[in-house]
Amino acid sequence: MAKLTPEMKEMLSNIHVAYLATADKTGKPNVVPVGTLKVVDDETLRVIVVYLRKTLKNLEENPMVSIVVADTERKFGYQFKGAVEILRSGPLYEEAAEERRKKGKSLQAVVKVRVDEIYLVKPGEGAGDRIR
Repeated sequence: MAKLTPEMKEMLSNIHVAYLATADKTGKPNVVPVGTLKVVDDETLRVIVVYLRKTLKNLEENPMVSIVVADTERKFGYQFKGAVEILRSGPLYEEAAEERRKKGKSLQAVVKVRVDEIYLVKPGEGAGDRIR
């Protein structure tokens, strides 16, 4: 597993939209914007699935994701790749469900992402380099 740095956690905590990429069992890609990304710990991210039926189906067939976050003003970001676990119960699910209830909203599932690889997203030298 790859460990998130304090800088990565700060960026993840302050972004409004991340981009989540999945692929079905044939490899057909799908990318969606998500606003429900949260850091769980140094190696884990959480995404609340609300209306992402195609994404959820893809993850059931192929439990791998890529998530990109970027600060467009700084022209800098990260790509996180890893395996997922789809949760429909348990502590992480209940925490997310409570957050949604407080906003008067519901959820389909929680996607727990184990971060295995981290890459740089930036122009110029180092672009696309694996850093963890």
